[in-house]
Amino acid sequence: MPDTLPAKRAGEAPPPESSELFQAVGGEPGLRAIIDHFVDRLFEDVMIGYLFRAADRSRVKAKEYEFAARQLGAPITYSGRPIPDAHRAHRITGGQFMRRLQILKETLLTFRVPANVSEPWLAHTLSLQSEITNNALDECDPSHTNRARSTPG
Repeated sequence: MPDTLPAKRAGEAPPPESSELFQAVGGEPGLRAIIDHFVDRLFEDVMIGYLFRAADRSRVKAKEYEFAARQLGAPITYSGRPIPDAHRAHRITGGQFMRRLQILKETLLTFRVPANVSEPWLAHTLSLQSEITNNALDECDPSHTNRARSTPG
Protein backbone atom coordinates (compact mmCIF):
# COMPACT_ATOMS: atom_id res chain seq x y z
CA MET A 1 0.00 0.00 0.00
CA PRO A 2 1.52 3.44 -0.89
CA ASP A 3 2.32 5.96 1.82
CA THR A 4 -0.27 8.71 2.01
CA LEU A 5 0.10 12.04 3.68
CA PRO A 6 -2.22 12.79 6.58
CA ALA A 7 -4.91 15.41 6.18
CA LYS A 8 -4.03 19.07 6.62
CA ARG A 9 -4.49 20.52 10.10
CA ALA A 10 -5.31 24.13 10.95
CA GLY A 11 -2.27 26.35 10.46
CA GLU A 12 -0.64 24.03 7.93
CA ALA A 13 -0.15 24.45 4.22
CA PRO A 14 -0.73 21.34 2.19
CA PRO A 15 2.52 19.37 2.02
CA PRO A 16 4.21 18.67 -1.29
CA GLU A 17 2.93 15.64 -3.19
CA SER A 18 6.29 13.87 -2.85
CA SER A 19 9.01 13.64 -0.25
CA GLU A 20 11.62 15.08 -2.64
CA LEU A 21 12.25 18.14 -0.45
CA PHE A 22 12.44 15.98 2.68
CA GLN A 23 15.01 13.76 0.98
CA ALA A 24 16.97 16.82 -0.19
CA VAL A 25 17.80 17.69 3.43
CA GLY A 26 18.94 14.14 4.17
CA GLY A 27 15.64 12.60 5.23
CA GLU A 28 15.01 12.03 8.92
CA PRO A 29 18.63 12.24 10.16
CA GLY A 30 19.37 15.36 8.12
CA LEU A 31 16.22 17.17 9.16
CA ARG A 32 16.65 16.18 12.82
CA ALA A 33 20.17 17.67 12.79
CA ILE A 34 18.84 20.91 11.29
CA ILE A 35 15.96 21.13 13.78
CA ASP A 36 18.19 20.29 16.77
CA HIS A 37 20.57 23.10 15.84
CA PHE A 38 17.73 25.52 15.12
CA VAL A 39 15.88 24.88 18.38
CA ASP A 40 19.11 25.08 20.40
CA ARG A 41 19.75 28.48 18.83
CA LEU A 42 16.22 29.63 19.68
CA PHE A 43 16.58 28.61 23.32
CA GLU A 44 20.00 30.28 23.62
CA ASP A 45 19.25 33.45 21.65
CA VAL A 46 19.82 36.66 23.59
CA MET A 47 16.81 38.36 21.99
CA ILE A 48 14.11 35.69 22.08
CA GLY A 49 15.51 32.85 24.18
CA TYR A 50 13.56 34.05 27.21
CA LEU A 51 10.32 33.14 25.40
CA PHE A 52 11.34 29.48 25.71
CA ARG A 53 12.40 29.49 29.37
CA ALA A 54 9.38 27.43 30.47
CA ALA A 55 9.35 25.18 27.38
CA ASP A 56 10.54 21.59 27.21
CA ARG A 57 13.36 21.69 24.66
CA SER A 58 12.93 18.07 23.58
CA ARG A 59 9.19 18.59 23.02
CA VAL A 60 9.82 21.75 20.98
CA LYS A 61 12.34 19.81 18.87
CA ALA A 62 9.87 16.99 18.33
CA LYS A 63 7.05 19.31 17.24
CA GLU A 64 9.34 21.44 15.04
CA TYR A 65 10.60 18.24 13.40
CA GLU A 66 7.09 16.94 12.75
CA PHE A 67 5.92 20.28 11.37
CA ALA A 68 8.94 20.77 9.10
CA ALA A 69 8.96 17.15 7.92
CA ARG A 70 5.31 17.36 6.96
CA GLN A 71 5.85 20.65 5.12
CA LEU A 72 8.75 19.06 3.23
CA GLY A 73 6.57 16.17 2.12
CA ALA A 74 7.45 13.43 4.56
CA PRO A 75 4.61 10.99 5.27
CA ILE A 76 4.38 12.07 8.90
CA THR A 77 1.64 13.45 11.10
CA TYR A 78 2.09 16.72 12.94
CA SER A 79 0.76 15.93 16.41
CA GLY A 80 1.01 19.42 17.89
CA ARG A 81 -1.80 21.84 18.49
CA PRO A 82 -2.90 24.05 15.61
CA ILE A 83 -0.37 26.86 15.13
CA PRO A 84 -2.64 29.71 16.31
CA ASP A 85 -3.65 27.79 19.45
CA ALA A 86 -0.07 26.86 20.29
CA HIS A 87 1.15 30.47 20.15
CA ARG A 88 -1.85 32.58 21.23
CA ALA A 89 -0.90 32.86 24.92
CA HIS A 90 2.68 33.95 24.21
CA ARG A 91 1.93 37.44 22.84
CA ILE A 92 4.69 37.12 20.23
CA THR A 93 5.49 40.36 18.43
CA GLY A 94 6.34 40.74 14.77
CA GLY A 95 9.94 41.56 15.71
CA GLN A 96 10.25 38.37 17.75
CA PHE A 97 8.75 36.40 14.89
CA MET A 98 11.25 37.93 12.46
CA ARG A 99 14.13 37.10 14.81
CA ARG A 100 13.03 33.45 14.77
CA LEU A 101 12.86 33.61 10.97
CA GLN A 102 16.40 35.02 10.85
CA ILE A 103 17.68 32.18 13.04
CA LEU A 104 15.97 29.70 10.71
CA LYS A 105 17.60 31.37 7.66
CA GLU A 106 21.03 31.19 9.31
CA THR A 107 20.49 27.55 10.28
CA LEU A 108 19.50 26.60 6.75
CA LEU A 109 22.62 28.34 5.44
CA THR A 110 24.80 26.59 8.03
CA PHE A 111 23.48 23.23 6.84
CA ARG A 112 23.77 24.26 3.18
CA VAL A 113 20.12 23.50 2.53
CA PRO A 114 19.52 23.98 -1.20
CA ALA A 115 17.49 27.00 -2.31
CA ASN A 116 14.75 24.80 -3.78
CA VAL A 117 14.11 23.64 -0.20
CA SER A 118 14.99 26.70 1.89
CA GLU A 119 13.00 29.22 -0.15
CA PRO A 120 9.62 27.47 0.16
CA TRP A 121 10.39 26.58 3.81
CA LEU A 122 11.07 30.22 4.66
CA ALA A 123 8.11 31.44 2.59
CA HIS A 124 5.79 29.03 4.39
CA THR A 125 7.15 30.13 7.76
CA LEU A 126 6.60 33.78 6.85
CA SER A 127 3.05 32.99 5.74
CA LEU A 128 2.27 31.91 9.32
CA GLN A 129 3.18 35.26 10.87
CA SER A 130 -0.38 36.51 11.23
CA GLU A 131 -1.40 33.23 12.90
CA ILE A 132 1.46 33.43 15.38
CA THR A 133 1.75 37.13 16.17
CA ASN A 134 -1.81 38.36 15.69
CA ASN A 135 0.00 41.47 14.44
CA ALA A 136 1.69 40.54 11.17
CA LEU A 137 3.09 43.98 10.51
CA ASP A 138 4.07 44.64 14.14
CA GLU A 139 2.79 48.15 13.82
CA CYS A 140 3.39 50.40 16.78
CA ASP A 141 -0.11 50.20 18.16
CA PRO A 142 -0.03 50.25 21.97
CA SER A 143 -3.66 49.13 22.12
CA HIS A 144 -3.09 46.06 19.95
CA THR A 145 -4.14 42.74 21.47
CA ASN A 146 -0.59 41.38 21.65
CA ARG A 147 0.75 44.35 23.59
CA ALA A 148 1.03 44.53 27.36
CA ARG A 149 -1.64 46.75 28.82
CA SER A 150 -0.67 49.68 30.98
CA THR A 151 -3.04 51.24 33.41
CA PRO A 152 -3.51 55.00 33.38
CA GLY A 153 -1.66 56.61 36.21
